[in-house]
Amino acid sequence: MVENRRRPAKRSYKRAEFNKGMQKKLAIVFVLIILALFALCIRIGYLTKAKGDEYSIKVLAQQGYTSKTLPYKRGDILDRNGNVLATSVKVYNLVIDSKVILSNKKYLEPTVNVLTRYFDLNKDELTKGIKERKDNSYWVVLKQLEYKDIEGYKDYINKEDPSKEEAKEISYVKGVWFEEEYKRMYPYNSLACSTLGFVNKDGSANIGIESSYNDVLSGLNGREYGYVNSDNSMETVIKDPTNGDTVVSTIDMNIQRIVQKAIKKYMKKYQPKRLAAVIADPNTGEILAMADNKTFNLNEPWDLSFKYTEQEQENLSEKEISDALNSRWKNFCVSDSFEPGSTIKPFTIAAAYEEGKTTRNSTYFCDGYEVVGGFTIRCHDVSGHGTITTKQALAYSCNDALMRIGFDLGAKKLVEYQRRFGFGAKTGIDLPSETRGLVYDSNMGASSLATNSFGQNINVNMIQMVAGFSSLVNGGNYYEPHVVKEVVSEDGELIDNYSKTLVKETVTDKTSDFIKEALRAVVTDGTGKTAAIPGYTIGGKTGTAEKHYTDGKTGRIPGEYIVSFLGCAPVENSEVVCYTIMDSPKEDTQSTAFSTEFWTYIMKQVLPYMGVSQTEDAGKDKDITNTKKSDIKDNYSQGITQEDMPVETQTENQNDYTGEE
Repeated sequence: MVENRRRPAKRSYKRAEFNKGMQKKLAIVFVLIILALFALCIRIGYLTKAKGDEYSIKVLAQQGYTSKTLPYKRGDILDRNGNVLATSVKVYNLVIDSKVILSNKKYLEPTVNVLTRYFDLNKDELTKGIKERKDNSYWVVLKQLEYKDIEGYKDYINKEDPSKEEAKEISYVKGVWFEEEYKRMYPYNSLACSTLGFVNKDGSANIGIESSYNDVLSGLNGREYGYVNSDNSMETVIKDPTNGDTVVSTIDMNIQRIVQKAIKKYMKKYQPKRLAAVIADPNTGEILAMADNKTFNLNEPWDLSFKYTEQEQENLSEKEISDALNSRWKNFCVSDSFEPGSTIKPFTIAAAYEEGKTTRNSTYFCDGYEVVGGFTIRCHDVSGHGTITTKQALAYSCNDALMRIGFDLGAKKLVEYQRRFGFGAKTGIDLPSETRGLVYDSNMGASSLATNSFGQNINVNMIQMVAGFSSLVNGGNYYEPHVVKEVVSEDGELIDNYSKTLVKETVTDKTSDFIKEALRAVVTDGTGKTAAIPGYTIGGKTGTAEKHYTDGKTGRIPGEYIVSFLGCAPVENSEVVCYTIMDSPKEDTQSTAFSTEFWTYIMKQVLPYMGVSQTEDAGKDKDITNTKKSDIKDNYSQGITQEDMPVETQTENQNDYTGEE
C-alpha cells in the first residue's frame, strides 16, 4: 500500500534591503582597501630602491645564486708627451672549487692532471690540498698570472676538435675558474719614483701622484650575478665596472731620465750624502723633472735589499722596517727643508729694489765684516770686496752688502716679502707631505735680520725656492707649482685642466728685469762662472749653507755644507728653471763648483732637448767644469762662526724646523 506523503509547506523569506547605511560602510571599506594597497605599493617601491640589491641577493641565494666582482681598471699616469709611466694590466688568479671537484669521483684525477700539465703545480700536493678543503668553494692556488700563463690551459679546455680521449678528459675537468684583477705596473721601474708613488698590495695608494689623485685614478667595481631560475637554467646579470680616469703629468720622461742619470754620475764622483734637482717651467709652474739620490723600484717598493741582507731583514722590528721604507720613499724635494744659503740673496735684493731701498746705482763698501749687536759677522771674502754696486753685490755674493740692504729694508718688510715669495708656507703643490719650512716673524733682532738677508736661519724646501725664483725671472707672476697637467677620461675626453694657476704677483717687471741682469752677472763675472753654457745666456745664484746638527745637538756641523745653484735659461726670457743641491760632497765641501758642475751637466742636455734657442755665439765648446774651484768659492758660512753666534740666534736655532710636519 502506497502511503501518500504530504509535501512540506513552502517557507517564505523576507528579502533584505541594501540600504544607504550599508552602502556607506561598503564604500569606506573599499577606500580603506585602496589606501592600504597604495601604501603597500609605496613601501614596495621604497624597499626596491633602498634595499633592492640586498633583497635581490637574498632571493638569488635561495635560487642557487652566484656572484663575482668585475674589477675596474685603475687610470694610467702619463708623462706630458703621452708616455705611460704607470698602468694597470689584467692578471688572473687560479681558483679551485673543491666541493665541485669532489662531488663526483670521476672529476678529481682528470682535473688534477690537466692543472699540473699546464701550471707549475705538484700533483700530490694539489690532490692533498683539494681533499683537505673538501667543503671549500674558493681556494686561490696561484695569484696574478699573466694571460700567457693561462693561455695553454684555456686553449685545451676550449679545444674545438679534441680527440675522443681529450674530449672525455675535458668533460671531467670541473671546479676550475680564473678570477680577474688588475696589477699596477711601472714600465720604467725607478723613474720619477717618489713623484709617481705606487699602489699597495691591498690596492690603496701610497705617496706621490698615486696618492694625491687616488680619487681620480680609482674607478668602481662591477658585479656579475648568476642564478638558477625556476626552469633550472642559469640567468646572468652584469653590472659593468667603471674604470678610472687618466692623469697626464707635467713630468717629461726624457728630462727626468737626464736628471736621474746625472745624480747617479755625481753621487759616484763626489760621494755626497744627498743630491737633488728640480726642473720647472717658470711660466706655468709645471714641474718637468724632480729627483734625489734615494730611488726605489716602483714594482718592488717594499724591497729592503738595498740596506739589509735577508737574515738582517728577518730580525727587523716593524718600526725599523717602516722607518727604512719611509726614508727611502720620502720625496726630499718636497718634504725636507734646509737653509738655502746665498741662493736667497736675489729675493732679498728684489724686495729692497721693489721698495726703493736699493737701486742699480746704489753702492756699498765691503770691508769683510759687519759688527751687529756686538758680534762680528764676516763676508766670505774676509779681505773685503771694497765699493760695489747692488748688482755686483749679488754677482760676488757679498754678505756685507746684503746685510746693509737687509737693514735698509727692515725686518718687517723682509719677512713680508719672504712670505710673498712663498717661504714659510706650503706652495700647494699636488703632492703629499710638503713641508712649510721656517721663516722668522718681524720681531727678529738685528743679528737674525743680518743673517736672514743672506740665507742663514731661514729654512725652505726646493719647491718653494723654484716657485719663488720663477716669479723673479718671469716678470713677477707666482704660479702654483704642480706635477699634473690635466685629467682625461678613458676615451681621451678632457675632464680637468691644471696647466696654469696664477696665485699672486710678487714683483714688478722693472724689478724682475734688474734681478735678471744681476743673475746674469753672477755667471759672467761672479761666483757662478762654472754654470756657463756656450751659446746660452745663463743666469743664476750659487749657495753654500753650513748644516745643523739633527741628533739633539745645537749649533752647526763643522765641515758639512749644502752647496747649491739656482739658475735659469735664457735669462732674458726664461724657458726653464733648474735648482740643484749637493749635501756634503766628500772633498772641498765648501766649494760651489761641485753644484754648478752638476747643474751644468744637466742643463747642457736639457736645453737642446727642449729646443731652447741659443742666444750667443757658442764658440768652441770647451769643458767649462775645469775652472779652478778656488775661483768660485761662495762660502757665506765663514761669515759667522759658532763662537761669534749671537745668543739670540743660538736660542732661535734650537727650534729650527727639521722638515717634519
